[in-house]
Amino acid sequence: MNMGKFWAQVWLISALVLLSLGSVTPALGEKLYVSSQGNDAQPGIASQPWRTLQYAVTMAQPGDTIVLKAGSYPEDVHLRLSGQEKNPLTIAAAPGEQVTVRSLLLEPGVSHIQLKDLAVKGYKNWGIELSGDNHYIGLRGLKIQGGEVGLRLTVGDSGQVPEDGPVSHITVEDCVIQDTVYAGVDGTPGPCDHLIFRRVEVSGAGLQGEESYAADGISIEKGKHITVEDCFIHDNGGDGIDLNSRDQKGRVPGIVVRGNRVVRNQLNGDKVWAGGRLGRNAIWGQGDNPLVVGVFDCRAEIVHNTVAYNMWAKDFGGRNYAATFGYPEPECGGPPRPQLELILHHNIFAFNTGPAQGEPTGIYLGPGVRLVAEHDNLFFSRPDEEILLVRRGREDGRSISRRDIARGVWAELTGQGKGDLAMNPKFVSGWPKVDLHLKPGSLAEGRGAY
Repeated sequence: MNMGKFWAQVWLISALVLLSLGSVTPALGEKLYVSSQGNDAQPGIASQPWRTLQYAVTMAQPGDTIVLKAGSYPEDVHLRLSGQEKNPLTIAAAPGEQVTVRSLLLEPGVSHIQLKDLAVKGYKNWGIELSGDNHYIGLRGLKIQGGEVGLRLTVGDSGQVPEDGPVSHITVEDCVIQDTVYAGVDGTPGPCDHLIFRRVEVSGAGLQGEESYAADGISIEKGKHITVEDCFIHDNGGDGIDLNSRDQKGRVPGIVVRGNRVVRNQLNGDKVWAGGRLGRNAIWGQGDNPLVVGVFDCRAEIVHNTVAYNMWAKDFGGRNYAATFGYPEPECGGPPRPQLELILHHNIFAFNTGPAQGEPTGIYLGPGVRLVAEHDNLFFSRPDEEILLVRRGREDGRSISRRDIARGVWAELTGQGKGDLAMNPKFVSGWPKVDLHLKPGSLAEGRGAY
C-alpha cells in the first residue's frame, strides 16, 4: 500500500471535516441582525434578519453583536448568556437608526455585556435591570424614559443584603434618563462597586403625578470607587446625587464627583455621606441643603465648587444651610458627632436661600470636623454668619461673620483662612436665569467651578 497516498487521503478527509464543522459553527464576533420586518425562522443575517430581540439573544454567542434595525421592539428582554472578557456580547442600534426596546433585564450572573444607542421606553417598572452578580457592563448612548426607575442596580430592600448579589465595573456614558416615577438611577441595596457615570443627564425623577414621591437623580446606597463626572442632574423631585447613604462605617474609598451641573433638584444637590472628592461642580437651584458632606466618619476634599442661588424656588424652596459638613444625623444611622477630616479650598458659597424663604444662610461645620486645609474660599450668603462653627461639647456654635473673615478673626481662631474672601463674586447672572460664570474683573477669579 502506498502509505504516502494513504496519509494524504486522511489529511484531505480531516480537512473536509473541519471545513464542514466550521460552516455550521459560528465564529466569535459575528453580526446578528434583527428587524421589525424580519422573521425568527430566517438565519439572522443582514438580508434575512430575525424578528425579535429575545430570539436573537438566545441564539447569540460571546463576541457577537446583535444589530437592531430601525423600529420598535415592545419586548421585555431577558439576557441569560454572558459575554467573555475579550469577547463581550453587544446589543446595538444600527448606525444612525432609531431603535426602541421596552426593557432589558440582565439575569443574575450575566456579565460582559454592552448596550449601545438604544431608546428604552414603555416599561412599567425598571427600564434596565442589573439584578445581581453582574460585572463589566457598558451602557452607552441610551435614552431611558418613564416607568418607575430608569436603571436599577441590584435588587432587594434598603439596607439589606442584595437578593442576587452585588454588581461591579459598570460604565454608563452619554445616556439620558428622564421622567421616572421614582429614582432615575437606583442602587438599592447595593453594593455597587467601580461605577462610572460620565456625561449622563438625569431629570424628572419623582415628579410624575399623584403616585410619585421625592426621588433622586442618581442614588447608590452602598459602593466604593464611584465616579460621577461631567453629568447634568436637574429638576428631580429628590436629591441630585446621593451616594453611600447606607455605608455607615464611613471612609469609603474612591468616591469622585466632579465637573457636574446639579440644578433645581427639590431636595439636596450633592450628598456624599461617607466622604470623597468633589471638584468643579456647579450647584444651584436646589430646594433644600445643596451640599451635604460627611454624615458618617470620613475624609472629604471639596475643591473648586460653586454653590450659589440655592433655596430660591418659591414652589419647593426651603431654608437650610448653604452646605453642611459633619452634620449629625443619628436617625439615618450616623454617629452623633461625625468625624470629618475636611479639605476645603477655592470654593464659592454665595446667595444661598432666597427672599421667599427668609434670611440667607452660610455653611455649617460640625463638632467632629477637623480642618486639614481651608483657604481661598469665598463666602457671600449671610453677613452675620457666613460660617457656623460648632465646637465639641457645644450645640449652639459660634457665628463667623463677613467682618470676621475680612479682619482675620477666622484665621486667628482656626489657623486657616489664608486667601478667603467675603464679597460679591459677581456672577454673570443671578436668579432665575442663573449663570455662575464670573464677570470679567471679578476678584473671585480662580475660585469656583468656572
